[in-house]
Amino acid sequence: MPVDTGRAEELPQEVLSSPALLFLYYRTEQILGIKAVSEALIKLNEYIEKNCGYAFIENPAAYEKLLASREHIFEISNLLTINETYFFREGAHFELLIRLLPQLAEKKRPIRILSAATSTGCEAFSIAMLFDYHAKNGLDFDFSIDAFDVSAEAIETAKNARYTSNAMRSDGAAWKYIMDEYLIADRGEFVVTQNIRNKVNFFQHNIMRSLDRQYDIIFFRNALIYFTLKNRLNVIDNLTDSLVKDGFLFTGIAETSLVRHPLLANRFLSEAFYFQKTHAPQYSVQAEWKYEAPSAHTPAPAKRERDAQKKHIPAKQNESYRKKSAELKTASEEVSALLEIEEGRPNAVKTLEIIGGKDPNSISGSSLAAGAVYFLNTQDFDSADMVLSYLEKGNSGSLTRFLRGEFYFLNGSEKEAEHFFEEAAVKDRTFWPAFYRIASLASNGNRTRYEYKIKKTLESIELSQSNENGIRRHYECFMGGFSPDYFRRILEKKLA
Repeated sequence: MPVDTGRAEELPQEVLSSPALLFLYYRTEQILGIKAVSEALIKLNEYIEKNCGYAFIENPAAYEKLLASREHIFEISNLLTINETYFFREGAHFELLIRLLPQLAEKKRPIRILSAATSTGCEAFSIAMLFDYHAKNGLDFDFSIDAFDVSAEAIETAKNARYTSNAMRSDGAAWKYIMDEYLIADRGEFVVTQNIRNKVNFFQHNIMRSLDRQYDIIFFRNALIYFTLKNRLNVIDNLTDSLVKDGFLFTGIAETSLVRHPLLANRFLSEAFYFQKTHAPQYSVQAEWKYEAPSAHTPAPAKRERDAQKKHIPAKQNESYRKKSAELKTASEEVSALLEIEEGRPNAVKTLEIIGGKDPNSISGSSLAAGAVYFLNTQDFDSADMVLSYLEKGNSGSLTRFLRGEFYFLNGSEKEAEHFFEEAAVKDRTFWPAFYRIASLASNGNRTRYEYKIKKTLESIELSQSNENGIRRHYECFMGGFSPDYFRRILEKKLA
């Protein structure tokens, strides 16, 4: 993948010197939104060698499968982030919560709170302790807390609710009177009381994907530093989308300047900054997202609403769409251009809105293909399947067949994936991504067949770069943005 000079300076030296790490760096950023630092990359290299053999160049197919596994992606995330947490960390936010509690109690319904990127659960339990303490001492309200992290290991620790003394730091000493009430000493460790455990629902989730609930308060602290600028926009938009109107967002004390969203107003109270969701944009949304859409001045609908739209498209609209299906066209250069705008997210959101709206016929085949690529990259398979199904009604070309193959490939259905990759390859000899996937899948067979598939891939790459009829083919957008030269070098070394 070509690295622009402005960004190359930000990349750790270990990434620039290793094709395997360069691929993993961008692929992990694409899926999790996380950018790796040098120390983490050393651990990543050890992890790769353990799971894929001595080097990526020696076994590209195994490496591809590693990245297609959600389980391994979550394990990789543990190597890229620091799961440091302790009770009542950054106490200014808890002082602020006490000031906001009377206002929240006036809602006359249970207060809904989210602890995003909760790590091992100390933050979520701290909130629960604070709320329960004040609910029993003067205020009449109820509450529930959802808490998630991308790490399955961290979530398991949170569910066990057992901590060492390391979870109690001087930073949270002012809250000892609350912790003494809700933490029970047991054989040198501390266990959270059952009534507090019952208040918190822990689950595994990737913050790069949207949520299907609305919350009055969201905590997302000390995690934005791991994300690139573009992915921060995606994450903040997902969080804002999940806030009720007038809801509150808390980020890390040092992260306030990283947050920018048209519906988030900066507030200051009790010596702490926080954000509140407003009813009207604070600045031009169009300037921020760089695209025009009917919904440009409102946040994207919650995932729950989008799912409802997917399931209830009127039959007449489906029939109308089928009548016009022959008009759907896809072009790789158009797909590439759509994916370059904020990594394709605006187009993907717009695609779902149009499909679930009153005029689904107005969307182009290239927009559908770009939307499918985005959802596959973020592993939102439900949305990817819905968009692909819509595209398949009006197009059966190589791009569409390849994307359906990718859907099966990423879900571990190799036989079905190979069928669609073969169809894409037959339809277009220059469509090298299909040939590359076929070669990767052939690595499980005999050496002769594998080498033959590699040679066919190299031939396809050569044809795609011949610039036949003056047409520039932008197929790299289907392979995470990596150039055909990158894959050529990998395959040539494999043959050697």
